[in-house]
Amino acid sequence: MTFSINKPTLAINKIDLLSKKQEQQNEQLSSGFKINSAKDDAAGLQISNRLSAEIAGLNRLSVNAQDQVNLNNVTDAQLSSITNTLLRVNELSIQSGNPLYSNSAIQIEFEQLTEEINLVAGHALGDSKFISGLDSSNPVATQNLITEALEAVASNSTDIGAQSNTLNSQISTYEVASINSRSSRSRILDTDYATAVSEQKNNNLLLQASLIIQKEDEDRKGLLVNKLV
Repeated sequence: MTFSINKPTLAINKIDLLSKKQEQQNEQLSSGFKINSAKDDAAGLQISNRLSAEIAGLNRLSVNAQDQVNLNNVTDAQLSSITNTLLRVNELSIQSGNPLYSNSAIQIEFEQLTEEINLVAGHALGDSKFISGLDSSNPVATQNLITEALEAVASNSTDIGAQSNTLNSQISTYEVASINSRSSRSRILDTDYATAVSEQKNNNLLLQASLIIQKEDEDRKGLLVNKLV
């Protein structure tokens, strides 16, 4: 009769599997992720990576849109500044019809305000020659120019406001989509600590039982060898 003393037993094989499972569980608990490599869940990791790319793309779109909203806010503030200056010009044009005021002094301020308006308009509207021809001696013509300029500024301000509203709506959509994608990724990737701890306890009990069985098996082999000697 032939005996195979060194042949691995079922207990040893089970210990190996349980030990690997224990290592995996320890990694999941320490990292916070139930998928740390493709060997844990190749399909899940692939989906998680796709969701991560999707989240990054949505966040980038949201940042780009917010940057444009911020630029629009700056432009809108500049347009408000132009409007206020135009209203000052309009006030001066009315004063120019009053003999108590000096038209020459008003004309000097016209020129200063024209320069100020065109400087801001160069940034806000891309037009550094937005307004010209203000004449303190011709208040009617000056007021017509001011009215046209105010209408142009108001039109641009309305367009910017509409664009910002659209962008803010898009930002909300991107953020909701990003939250949903992060939630989906979390369900796939993140460790459920309550479940993981429970599974770890069960695995440890099985591992301890298997080690006991292995020890008993080795003891029996030792007795068998002693009898054969």
